[in-house]
Amino acid sequence: MARVVYLCEDHEIVIDGVTRILLSDARYDQIVSFKNAADLSGALQHRLPDILILDLNLPDISGVELMPDLRRRYPHLPVLVLTMHKDQLLAAKLLRAGANGYLSKDFGEDELLAAMEKVVSGANYENPDFGEPILSSGNGYDKTYFLSRREKEIVQLTVDGLSSNDIAAKLFVSPHTVNTHRRNIYKKLGLQNVKELITFAHTHDIA
Repeated sequence: MARVVYLCEDHEIVIDGVTRILLSDARYDQIVSFKNAADLSGALQHRLPDILILDLNLPDISGVELMPDLRRRYPHLPVLVLTMHKDQLLAAKLLRAGANGYLSKDFGEDELLAAMEKVVSGANYENPDFGEPILSSGNGYDKTYFLSRREKEIVQLTVDGLSSNDIAAKLFVSPHTVNTHRRNIYKKLGLQNVKELITFAHTHDIA
Protein backbone atom coordinates (compact mmCIF):
# COMPACT_ATOMS: atom_id res chain seq x y z
CA MET A 1 0.00 0.00 0.00
CA ALA A 2 1.46 3.35 -1.05
CA ARG A 3 2.12 5.88 1.67
CA VAL A 4 1.10 9.47 2.32
CA VAL A 5 3.89 11.87 3.23
CA TYR A 6 3.57 15.30 4.84
CA LEU A 7 6.50 17.60 4.08
CA CYS A 8 6.84 20.76 6.19
CA GLU A 9 9.50 22.86 4.45
CA ASP A 10 9.61 26.49 3.28
CA HIS A 11 12.21 26.19 0.51
CA GLU A 12 10.78 25.38 -2.90
CA ILE A 13 13.96 23.72 -4.12
CA VAL A 14 13.85 21.23 -1.23
CA ILE A 15 10.11 20.64 -1.70
CA ASP A 16 10.65 19.95 -5.40
CA GLY A 17 13.61 17.68 -4.79
CA VAL A 18 11.96 15.59 -2.07
CA THR A 19 8.72 15.33 -4.04
CA ARG A 20 10.53 14.21 -7.19
CA ILE A 21 12.48 11.52 -5.34
CA LEU A 22 9.50 10.14 -3.45
CA LEU A 23 7.12 10.09 -6.41
CA SER A 24 9.69 8.09 -8.35
CA ASP A 25 9.34 5.34 -5.74
CA ALA A 26 6.20 3.17 -5.85
CA ARG A 27 6.05 3.09 -2.03
CA TYR A 28 4.99 6.74 -1.94
CA ASP A 29 2.08 8.14 -3.90
CA GLN A 30 0.99 11.35 -2.17
CA ILE A 31 3.25 14.14 -0.89
CA VAL A 32 1.50 17.07 0.76
CA SER A 33 3.68 20.08 1.51
CA PHE A 34 3.29 22.86 4.07
CA LYS A 35 5.46 25.95 4.41
CA ASN A 36 4.90 26.61 8.10
CA ALA A 37 4.03 24.79 11.32
CA ALA A 38 0.62 26.42 11.65
CA ASP A 39 -0.63 24.95 8.37
CA LEU A 40 0.89 21.59 9.24
CA SER A 41 -0.80 21.53 12.65
CA GLY A 42 -4.17 22.22 11.07
CA ALA A 43 -3.75 19.38 8.59
CA LEU A 44 -2.63 16.92 11.27
CA GLN A 45 -5.89 17.44 13.15
CA HIS A 46 -7.79 16.04 10.16
CA ARG A 47 -5.46 13.33 8.89
CA LEU A 48 -2.18 11.75 9.93
CA PRO A 49 0.34 10.82 7.23
CA ASP A 50 2.44 7.68 7.21
CA ILE A 51 5.49 9.86 7.84
CA LEU A 52 6.24 13.55 8.42
CA ILE A 53 9.37 15.16 6.99
CA LEU A 54 10.05 18.26 9.07
CA ASP A 55 12.42 21.13 8.32
CA LEU A 56 14.41 22.19 11.36
CA ASN A 57 14.11 25.91 10.57
CA LEU A 58 10.53 26.94 9.84
CA PRO A 59 9.31 30.53 9.52
CA ASP A 60 7.08 30.38 12.60
CA ILE A 61 8.87 27.93 14.93
CA SER A 62 11.94 25.72 15.00
CA GLY A 63 11.58 21.99 14.49
CA VAL A 64 13.19 21.35 17.88
CA GLU A 65 10.55 23.50 19.59
CA LEU A 66 7.73 21.90 17.62
CA MET A 67 8.79 18.28 18.16
CA PRO A 68 7.72 17.87 21.82
CA ASP A 69 4.21 19.09 20.99
CA LEU A 70 4.01 16.78 17.98
CA ARG A 71 5.16 13.87 20.10
CA ARG A 72 2.60 14.58 22.83
CA ARG A 73 -0.25 14.92 20.36
CA TYR A 74 0.76 12.17 17.94
CA PRO A 75 3.02 9.75 19.84
CA HIS A 76 3.17 7.20 17.01
CA LEU A 77 3.74 9.60 14.09
CA PRO A 78 7.10 8.86 12.39
CA VAL A 79 9.08 12.11 12.03
CA LEU A 80 12.23 12.61 9.95
CA VAL A 81 13.91 16.01 10.47
CA LEU A 82 15.85 17.81 7.73
CA THR A 83 18.61 20.22 8.71
CA MET A 84 21.57 22.01 7.16
CA HIS A 85 23.62 21.73 10.36
CA LYS A 86 25.77 18.64 10.98
CA ASP A 87 26.38 18.63 14.70
CA GLN A 88 26.44 15.95 17.41
CA LEU A 89 24.80 18.21 19.98
CA LEU A 90 22.01 19.05 17.56
CA ALA A 91 21.54 15.35 16.78
CA ALA A 92 21.19 14.59 20.49
CA LYS A 93 18.73 17.44 20.95
CA LEU A 94 16.59 16.24 18.04
CA LEU A 95 16.41 12.71 19.46
CA ARG A 96 15.59 14.03 22.93
CA ALA A 97 12.85 16.19 21.46
CA GLY A 98 11.23 13.09 19.95
CA ALA A 99 12.44 12.92 16.34
CA ASN A 100 12.72 9.43 14.87
CA GLY A 101 15.54 10.43 12.56
CA TYR A 102 17.49 13.33 11.10
CA LEU A 103 19.08 13.96 7.74
CA SER A 104 21.26 16.74 6.36
CA LYS A 105 19.85 18.62 3.38
CA ASP A 106 22.67 17.54 1.10
CA PHE A 107 21.15 14.05 1.09
CA GLY A 108 21.32 11.80 -1.95
CA GLU A 109 18.31 10.01 -3.38
CA ASP A 110 19.22 6.62 -1.94
CA GLU A 111 19.99 8.12 1.46
CA LEU A 112 16.61 9.85 1.69
CA LEU A 113 14.73 6.69 0.75
CA ALA A 114 16.77 4.62 3.21
CA ALA A 115 16.08 7.09 6.01
CA MET A 116 12.38 7.14 5.17
CA GLU A 117 12.09 3.35 5.25
CA LYS A 118 13.92 3.07 8.53
CA VAL A 119 11.75 5.69 10.24
CA VAL A 120 8.50 4.31 8.82
CA SER A 121 9.46 0.84 10.06
CA GLY A 122 9.75 2.16 13.62
CA ALA A 123 13.54 2.41 13.83
CA ASN A 124 15.63 5.56 14.28
CA TYR A 125 17.78 6.93 11.47
CA GLU A 126 20.95 8.78 12.46
CA ASN A 127 22.76 10.59 9.66
CA PRO A 128 26.38 9.35 9.75
CA ASP A 129 27.68 12.75 8.65
CA PHE A 130 26.78 14.13 12.10
CA GLY A 131 29.07 11.74 13.94
CA GLU A 132 27.76 9.68 16.84
CA PRO A 133 25.09 11.57 18.84
CA ILE A 134 26.19 12.28 22.40
CA LEU A 135 23.15 10.67 23.97
CA SER A 136 23.90 7.30 22.36
CA SER A 137 27.69 7.37 22.45
CA GLY A 138 28.12 5.39 25.66
CA ASN A 139 30.16 8.14 27.34
CA GLY A 140 27.93 8.39 30.42
CA TYR A 141 25.67 11.11 29.06
CA ASP A 142 23.21 8.62 27.59
CA LYS A 143 21.85 7.25 30.91
CA THR A 144 20.22 10.62 31.47
CA TYR A 145 17.72 10.01 28.70
CA PHE A 146 16.72 6.39 29.24
CA LEU A 147 13.24 7.44 30.29
CA SER A 148 10.12 5.73 28.99
CA ARG A 149 7.35 7.76 27.38
CA ARG A 150 5.28 7.43 30.58
CA GLU A 151 8.20 8.58 32.73
CA LYS A 152 8.68 11.60 30.50
CA GLU A 153 4.98 12.41 30.88
CA ILE A 154 5.35 12.29 34.65
CA VAL A 155 8.43 14.53 34.51
CA GLN A 156 6.51 17.05 32.39
CA LEU A 157 3.48 17.04 34.69
CA THR A 158 5.71 17.35 37.74
CA VAL A 159 7.42 20.37 36.19
CA ASP A 160 3.95 21.79 35.51
CA GLY A 161 3.31 21.69 39.26
CA LEU A 162 0.93 18.74 39.55
CA SER A 163 0.94 16.58 42.68
CA SER A 164 1.12 12.78 42.58
CA ASN A 165 -2.66 12.61 43.07
CA ASP A 166 -3.25 15.12 40.25
CA ILE A 167 -0.91 13.24 37.91
CA ALA A 168 -2.62 9.95 38.78
CA ALA A 169 -6.03 11.41 37.95
CA LYS A 170 -4.79 12.88 34.67
CA LEU A 171 -3.11 9.65 33.53
CA PHE A 172 -5.87 7.36 34.88
CA VAL A 173 -3.49 5.44 37.13
CA SER A 174 -3.10 5.14 40.90
CA PRO A 175 -0.95 7.51 43.01
CA HIS A 176 1.11 4.43 43.94
CA THR A 177 1.91 3.87 40.25
CA VAL A 178 2.96 7.51 39.86
CA ASN A 179 5.23 7.28 42.89
CA THR A 180 6.75 4.04 41.57
CA HIS A 181 7.52 5.75 38.26
CA ARG A 182 9.02 8.69 40.15
CA ARG A 183 11.34 6.41 42.13
CA ASN A 184 12.49 4.84 38.86
CA ILE A 185 13.06 8.29 37.35
CA TYR A 186 15.15 9.35 40.37
CA LYS A 187 17.21 6.17 40.12
CA LYS A 188 17.86 6.59 36.38
CA LEU A 189 18.80 10.25 36.72
CA GLY A 190 20.65 10.04 40.04
CA LEU A 191 18.26 12.46 41.78
CA GLN A 192 16.78 12.59 45.28
CA ASN A 193 13.58 14.65 45.20
CA VAL A 194 11.07 16.68 43.18
CA LYS A 195 13.08 19.90 43.49
CA GLU A 196 16.14 18.25 41.96
CA LEU A 197 13.97 16.68 39.24
CA ILE A 198 12.49 20.04 38.23
CA THR A 199 15.91 21.67 38.13
CA PHE A 200 17.32 18.79 36.10
CA ALA A 201 14.41 18.87 33.64
CA HIS A 202 14.91 22.57 32.93
CA THR A 203 18.69 22.27 32.70
CA HIS A 204 18.65 19.29 30.33
CA ASP A 205 15.63 20.33 28.27
CA ILE A 206 13.68 17.10 28.82
CA ALA A 207 10.36 18.67 29.84
